[in-house]
Amino acid sequence: MIKKAYTEISMGQCHYRYKAGEGIPVVFLHQTPSSSLMYEELISYLPQYTSIAIDTPGFGMSDDISGAPSIEDYGNYVLEVLGNLGIKEFHLMGHHSGASIALHIENQCSEMVTSLTLIGVFLATTDEKELMKKQTSLDWSPKEDGSHLINAWNLAGHILGAGEDLKLRQRETLDAIRSEASAKQMHHAIWNFNEVEALRKTKAPSLILCSEDDVMYPFLNKAIDCRPDAIVETILGKNLEPDLDAKNIAVHLMEFFKKI
Repeated sequence: MIKKAYTEISMGQCHYRYKAGEGIPVVFLHQTPSSSLMYEELISYLPQYTSIAIDTPGFGMSDDISGAPSIEDYGNYVLEVLGNLGIKEFHLMGHHSGASIALHIENQCSEMVTSLTLIGVFLATTDEKELMKKQTSLDWSPKEDGSHLINAWNLAGHILGAGEDLKLRQRETLDAIRSEASAKQMHHAIWNFNEVEALRKTKAPSLILCSEDDVMYPFLNKAIDCRPDAIVETILGKNLEPDLDAKNIAVHLMEFFKKI
């Protein structure tokens, strides 16, 4: 059974989902603007592992944060959560913005990270990020005519990839609406973080996954340049791989863990 709980950290209350199991825990960090809900399907395919999926501050049921937090700040909040839970060693998985946070955590505390799994990691150069920043215009902040609801619905269905799966599309839409302000904070943090340099610094055994229709797929080839020893695999699921290709990802994870 996946349970839910809160822990008190420096920014306020942080919410997480967890399932008891055996061995080294697996820690999951979600994309923006999703929440830890996006990992429930994947966790169900990993029944033997202790699993912890954290709602990044400002997302899901965690408290909001003020100001302009950096990826380093988000990573430190995650480490506070794990410290409160007494977790000193863990497998780490991050998806999109969660992958960026995971990279910082590994760079800062490599001795704690048994393995690193990244899905759709944003390996763009500064110039590529500047270009994407100018092209990123989707806004689902509140509008008097309610058009922001359609914007969030289109984000979940067409961009993230929920498509005709109405249950998944509804879930992602609600997560997006909840985190519209926090998503802006996270995007600002992403523009100012160097994932390429961070990946080059990593030491943990690494598995790097991405769908061919994931927005981050054009950057996947850089993963091999940064970490020639990493396992790189193509999966399915557009930008919602942990939901739409959960069983396959679980197989990749279990095979990866056996090699460590």
